[in-house]
Amino acid sequence: MQVEQMPGDLGLPGLGRLWQVVATEGFGMLSDYRRYGPVFKSSFLGRHCAVLIGPQANRRVLIEAGDQLSSYEGWGPFTEHVFGQPMMLQDGERHRRTRRLMAPAFHGAAIATYSRTMQQIFKQGFTSWTEQRSVPIHQECRKLALVIGIRLLLGVEAEAQVEQIERWYSALLAGTTALLRLEGPLTAYGRARFAREQLQALLGRIVAERQRRGGLEDSADALGLFLAAVDEQGEPLDRAQVVDELVHLVNGAHFTTATALTWALVELAARPGWRERLRGELERVTGSEPLDVAHLRQLVQMGWFLKEIERFYSPAGAILFRGVRQPFEFGGYVIPAGWLVAVSPFVSHRMAELFADPDHFEPERFAPPREEDRQDPLALVGFGAGPHVCIGREFALMELKIALAILLRDYDWTVAPAEQAVTPRLFPARTRDRYRARFVKRTAPN
Repeated sequence: MQVEQMPGDLGLPGLGRLWQVVATEGFGMLSDYRRYGPVFKSSFLGRHCAVLIGPQANRRVLIEAGDQLSSYEGWGPFTEHVFGQPMMLQDGERHRRTRRLMAPAFHGAAIATYSRTMQQIFKQGFTSWTEQRSVPIHQECRKLALVIGIRLLLGVEAEAQVEQIERWYSALLAGTTALLRLEGPLTAYGRARFAREQLQALLGRIVAERQRRGGLEDSADALGLFLAAVDEQGEPLDRAQVVDELVHLVNGAHFTTATALTWALVELAARPGWRERLRGELERVTGSEPLDVAHLRQLVQMGWFLKEIERFYSPAGAILFRGVRQPFEFGGYVIPAGWLVAVSPFVSHRMAELFADPDHFEPERFAPPREEDRQDPLALVGFGAGPHVCIGREFALMELKIALAILLRDYDWTVAPAEQAVTPRLFPARTRDRYRARFVKRTAPN
């Protein structure tokens, strides 16, 4: 069938249904899925888009499509003007080369070395939370995650600049959905472009200083490892590419992690049974020993809990775009070149065919014998899948486990508004900034 026969709504001429992405950060696609089914059409900034839902769609788009689909042509119209061309916006051999050069910073021995720094920063930050009567959770989580990102990705201490850097990143994200693309301080687009220039200048200075100091092969941060890596011809990533990668990585490292940690704190405050369950597991695993990476691997129930955060809230984003380069068939439709294709992890995660009672938060769905994510490897895709799967996934999960371990061991907290007062949670982006918490130090048992 031709796309003209596909159900859906193309929205307003020129704009399409961009309001849906802007107003709900893409989470509003759940209502379209429930209205039209797993294949429907939409439109964004004048680009017609086929939205494909479910694990088979995830498999075809994220893994099997090959040269038929392009990440650059999918994301470029929305993000290139603020993020440049990081790995996320690359295709083919260019993408494979960049990923090979960046991979050592996010695997094996490198990841293990990050644990001590994460613990230090979280401990200092959480101590300051007890001194506040009311902690704006998402805002404070973003600051801590940004400090960690700067320290471990860039290898510098820039705590004094964190608030300014955070403002630049907020301006960048606002610019990705700017409808009026005019330069100048009065437009979101202009402010995003200015923020990008400031970040590029800052990161360019940091990169130049690291190259001047040398000793890159022995680095304990991602930037040093990026700069030390060379391809088969002995060529490194060029400086402009490194800066683009850093702009994008620091953004993902703090926004995504902060969002996941915010919802973890909210859910544990609302579910004291799970809080005590995770606390008990932590005590059994660590005993009287200091927390280390080996302990994190044994926190199985915490893993279930974080999978449910991934499923229920999709902190890394609700939509993944690709551009159609060659006619692409799915669900009986032929999607023509020039269209966009989108898959939605958030909507797939709410499919009753995959997850029982999907609008209910239930970490035990991932425990044996249920293990609902194992019925299809493309059912749970909060970090993406295939060649473009999130390169920082293990970094993010380690950071989240460390944060929760410290909080569970050393603190109690309450959250307002109470979980039941903010419903339904079908649009997490609308509610995450409303939560505030009160943290108190736990007294040591006698």
